[in-house]
Amino acid sequence: MHHSKKYALIFFVLLLVLSGCSKVGEPGAKVKENRLVYASESEFEGLNPILEETNLDALLFRGLMRFDENNEPIEDIAESFTVSPDQLTYTFVLKKDIKFHDGTLLSSDDVIFTIKSILDDENASFLKSDFTVVDSLKKVDEQTLELKLRQPFTPILDKLTVPILPENAFEKGSMRTSNFNSHPIGVGPYMFEKWDRGNSLTLKAYNDFHGTKPSIEKVIFKFIPDSNVRALQLKSGEVDIALLDPVQVQAFEKEQNVKIYNVDSADYRAILFNMRKDLWKDVKVRHAFSYATDRSQIVKGILKGYGTEAYSPLQKHAYKNKNIEMFEYNIEKAKELLDNADWKEGKDGFRYKDGEKLAFTITAPVSDSVRVNLANYAAEGFKEIGADVKVDALDWGSITIEEADAFMVGWGSPYDADHHTYILFNTDESSLTSTGYNFGGYSNPKIDALLEQGRLSTDVEERKAIYMEFQKELALDPPYDFLAYVNAVFGINKNVSGVKERTLGHHGSGFLWNVEEWSWNDR
Repeated sequence: MHHSKKYALIFFVLLLVLSGCSKVGEPGAKVKENRLVYASESEFEGLNPILEETNLDALLFRGLMRFDENNEPIEDIAESFTVSPDQLTYTFVLKKDIKFHDGTLLSSDDVIFTIKSILDDENASFLKSDFTVVDSLKKVDEQTLELKLRQPFTPILDKLTVPILPENAFEKGSMRTSNFNSHPIGVGPYMFEKWDRGNSLTLKAYNDFHGTKPSIEKVIFKFIPDSNVRALQLKSGEVDIALLDPVQVQAFEKEQNVKIYNVDSADYRAILFNMRKDLWKDVKVRHAFSYATDRSQIVKGILKGYGTEAYSPLQKHAYKNKNIEMFEYNIEKAKELLDNADWKEGKDGFRYKDGEKLAFTITAPVSDSVRVNLANYAAEGFKEIGADVKVDALDWGSITIEEADAFMVGWGSPYDADHHTYILFNTDESSLTSTGYNFGGYSNPKIDALLEQGRLSTDVEERKAIYMEFQKELALDPPYDFLAYVNAVFGINKNVSGVKERTLGHHGSGFLWNVEEWSWNDR
């Protein structure tokens, strides 16, 4: 009897141990969940890709075209397309049997609906200026449509990477208030599962995806606005991938469980001059602050070498112009320009004009420590030319860029030269009067004309000449004080494989472009 009780107790303990090992995801469990946890810098307002751009668009959605590893548009939902000799009519044939996540078949109606929705002013899509050249859309059959342009538009294939929305998912009423925005339906490799507001968003693999079937079953976006917390959770294994601040990289280089990806990026940081403020109306003043910016030290000190000095929005593009004013650090030239602008140095070391002190505030998002550090470094440096500059680090919810004296922006695109130029610097793209991103109210007729010519020209060499001239004019009349291009440095669990690097957009945008090809080596 004594031995029977002893063996029964041992058997019971073994059952508990085995039961514990079978519970996937628990601490100490031998079997790990087949999921990827991404440390997201911020939470999204919504998930409708024509109303807001997020870093999970490529997971949930797909377009007629998609960008390959060279950032060139290739067919995706489109099986093929033809272009008329006058380059005005594009005929697309769609792949057959592509299903949305709700099981409905994608058709040419959905493509037409998506583009019309972008052009509908009631939806206030930030993409509208990309499609205003569209003259008509015609359904030929369920798998074929014709898109006619008013005039040739070279970037149209880039623009047609826009995610396609299912027409039947939208009932009558405003798209802005649609349930779709929080429960999206696409045709991407992952589908929506749940959104725990304030904490995380979970996507699960879509087994009927028309491309490479996902290997990782779930992708979880965990919202962690604090960069230090993101780094700590990457180190502890609570998250599997995180975008690192430059000062954090060195600490991870010796971490055995984390692999560092130092990815080239078209992502620049700059101080936006709010042209609605009188201070910036004098171009000599803008030039002065550009000359008073020590970009070399910014790259070395703040970016720890993970970046390059910036002087143009197209530096990472084939059309970059090396023969423009780069505003090399020159304090004496900056002082001379301010003298010529009648900003005279007072006894306290600061400059004055008509009794007004040379002073302004740079606003930066407090959640982005790199931007805050850049703003503080620039503000301190500007004291050398007699400017009293303060930094206001605020939550995004408290920031109104249009009201700031100056703002630390982050922009940049590795795609067509029209992308992140027209929408940023064209007068009609003012954020006060349109859905554009011209937050500083910048307006230059020459720039407007060049941007129009650049997007409508079909000759490669002619386009190059136009954008070279655009960069020259932008340096003469700068909307920003360009600081630096910032590499996207990601820390990823060493057991994740399949990552394909390409030049990324702002804030590491595009890094998850082929996540359906990623896999775990140990699961």
